[in-house]
Amino acid sequence: MTLHPMPATREEWLQMRTRYVGASEVAALFGVQAAYALSHYALWHVKRGVEPPPVDSPRVTWGKRLEEIVALAYAEEHGVIVRPGRYATADDAPGMGCSLDFEVDADPEGEFAGPGVLETKNVDWLIHKRQWSDGEPPIHILLQLQHQIACTGYGWGVIAALIGGNELRTYRYAARPALIAQIKAKVAAFWASETPPPVDGSGGAAHVLRELYPEPVNSVIDLSQSNEFPEAAQAFLDACAAKKAATEAYDLARNRLTAILGEYRRGYGGGYSVNMSITPAKPDRAAEPGEIIKGREESRRLTAKFKEIAA
Repeated sequence: MTLHPMPATREEWLQMRTRYVGASEVAALFGVQAAYALSHYALWHVKRGVEPPPVDSPRVTWGKRLEEIVALAYAEEHGVIVRPGRYATADDAPGMGCSLDFEVDADPEGEFAGPGVLETKNVDWLIHKRQWSDGEPPIHILLQLQHQIACTGYGWGVIAALIGGNELRTYRYAARPALIAQIKAKVAAFWASETPPPVDGSGGAAHVLRELYPEPVNSVIDLSQSNEFPEAAQAFLDACAAKKAATEAYDLARNRLTAILGEYRRGYGGGYSVNMSITPAKPDRAAEPGEIIKGREESRRLTAKFKEIAA
């Protein structure tokens, strides 16, 4: 395992990153990437230069801005020394690398020997409640940490998460050899594949397809000999019908609840609770001479919960 100095510029870092599957990308190879991350299909095209790397989202940008604050808080609360992370590559898995947030000199609990990986996260309170279930981070973050451990050769790592801007939680993990072996096998298969994986329904895949076919010709292609075309067309028709039925069922259920609530915004009974939030209307208003900023109609949104009543 090799630890390199972090590239001096963002351009150099992006260039290096094209040669490796990174820790924040490996979940795509397992099909468990976060909603905002590249899918397997999109990642394959990005790494081969067909599609440029995506621009960082506000979520990613703010996470980077707060990395050092979270790391310093972890060091202060646990009495350890943290250092800025380096770029790590796995010698026994070509094309597998990662940018480390930080490295920590020792396990504050004394359970693991030697230095470890420190991965920092800034997590919205509601996201933490919904997605960090069973006392553990989401699977894509667990894969990220094991990928980093694999690239460094360290025996352990820790995820330090700032929850809601005012609570620091830590999650320590030992290296998991069986999982690391799976990660390395997935990375090897990714680089060995000369054809892209199957297209998926992600926004990243849709973006890649727009880049691959920016100006479809106004003509017709005969797909009579294609076995895939009729199946895909029928799947699209089925999905359209299901979407329409689901929309109609949703609209009916929403209107029934609204009618039952009547003049109230909240209601409860039988273990259920319903809340209505209202976004007020805005009238059209003047901007530049001769220009009108279009207003909006009032909108109402219902949220419902069910809590089983104890017998």
